[in-house]
Amino acid sequence: MEEGGVMAGTEQDGEAVMETGQTDRNVLTPQALSACCQQLFASGEGEQAVRLAVQAAEASRDVSILLAAGLFLARCSSRHDVTVAVFRKALLLRPSTHPAMASVRGEIKVFLAGALMAAGQNEEAMALFMEVAQTCPEHRVLVGEHLSMALLEAGLADQAEQVLAAWLKDGSSSVSLYNNMGCALERLNRSREALPYYRKGMELSSRHEAVSFGYAIALLKAGDYEEGFARYVRRIPRMPSLDCWFYQDLPRLTKDVPLEGRHILFYQEQGLGDTIQFIRFLPEIVRRAGRVTLAVLPSLARLLRESYPMVQVCLMSDLLEQPEQVADYDFSCPIPDLPYLCDLKRPEDVPPFSPYLEVPVRRRENFAQLVEAAVFRNGSGGDRSHSGRRLRVGLVWAGDSRSSVQDVAADRRRSSSFAEMMEAIGPVEADLFSLQYGVRRAELGGAGAPVVHDLMESVQDMADTAALMESLDVVISVDTAPLHLAGALGREVWLVSRWDACWRWGDQGERTPWYPTMRIFRAQELSLGPVLREVGHCLRQRVAEG
Repeated sequence: MEEGGVMAGTEQDGEAVMETGQTDRNVLTPQALSACCQQLFASGEGEQAVRLAVQAAEASRDVSILLAAGLFLARCSSRHDVTVAVFRKALLLRPSTHPAMASVRGEIKVFLAGALMAAGQNEEAMALFMEVAQTCPEHRVLVGEHLSMALLEAGLADQAEQVLAAWLKDGSSSVSLYNNMGCALERLNRSREALPYYRKGMELSSRHEAVSFGYAIALLKAGDYEEGFARYVRRIPRMPSLDCWFYQDLPRLTKDVPLEGRHILFYQEQGLGDTIQFIRFLPEIVRRAGRVTLAVLPSLARLLRESYPMVQVCLMSDLLEQPEQVADYDFSCPIPDLPYLCDLKRPEDVPPFSPYLEVPVRRRENFAQLVEAAVFRNGSGGDRSHSGRRLRVGLVWAGDSRSSVQDVAADRRRSSSFAEMMEAIGPVEADLFSLQYGVRRAELGGAGAPVVHDLMESVQDMADTAALMESLDVVISVDTAPLHLAGALGREVWLVSRWDACWRWGDQGERTPWYPTMRIFRAQELSLGPVLREVGHCLRQRVAEG
């Protein structure tokens, strides 16, 4: 989990509109619809929750039901066109003929404007926001909250800062306004400036988890690991479902617990990259604990079994089906809590680096042969530099596809495309290898594209990806799991970082203590095009230097 969440209003958003509806209480209430959708979503049934909200909106002419469905979709679905349609329907059903309806219509317009912004219809969205701000002064705070949230999710943190500065200057005040200003400044790589705004938000709502988590991320990005990780571990774990027995029935491990003789279950949380980054702290826990078990996703299981033979590694899916094992463990803990448990206080205190993931010799040799065969088939084996062969470069242009609104927005900011990366990098006298996984691998092989070898059909998991990386000289990647894998292996890796960089890379600089072999190329704008061209220039320069 790499960034704090932006916020718009409170859990009561839309309540006034819902109260005006004439709902048949024997059929469906907006409260029941919201509760059911949220419960399904929290249980890992996100698609079913979205279907339920859409079906309710299609079947109803009750504004309160439409608002409940639309607000859920706006928070939890990336189907922005559907969310727009739901809010438009609600607006049509709440006519403007009655003066008393002006305030209600203004609230609906704010929600519609946010959905339009998420759908990329910025001009209409901004016109609606400004109309409501001018005609419904009672909704000025609501407009500021939703407008700043929409700008932040669109990657326009500089514009969000300007809006928030204007709203706060005129005396507007709310938890969401302060939170969003903190988020804007953190994304503008001014994390120290963000901290006072998060503190003001926490003063207004000390128990608001989103503000506390955003504050933690800003602290971490500013390099204050001691307080940052202490707050970071207060988060609710980000998992498909929190109904799992090892979260519900086992106490969460804390730093003050004596580990001698205890059996600790560490489980996968957040992305694969988070696990790869933080698993380096596991040996310290193993030295102190009686037993340690890791529960991870299939793509990481083999790699971690081979790298940490002193612990038991199991699959999350298998563990979920064995609640009777609860008596075997003393504590559970999400893997990203490891730096806190090991008392990491400052970036310079990250332990001295040595590669901490293992690749068996036989697998390394197998992929080395595949790489050699690919180069030979392309006929570039004889085109050699003075070092004996051409540079071999691995490429990753996109992160994993995700479904939640915030994740989709973040992925849009961090990911490029195969065509964009090739336009920036090629032509280059090097052997290029795709390390792209998931649905974005289908972008390979476009007309006129440079030759990029694709051995990923031979890759079953991260253990295979690691073996393939061992035969490459440089890995160039956007901010996603293979980047962490290359860094953990000690391979030379170039990060193409979005301009609102993840906390772990700090606010500035080309280097990071997490991976000393990494070079960070930081975008200076929303588009990744210019920074990719910088990467291409440096790669061609590297090739020319031999």
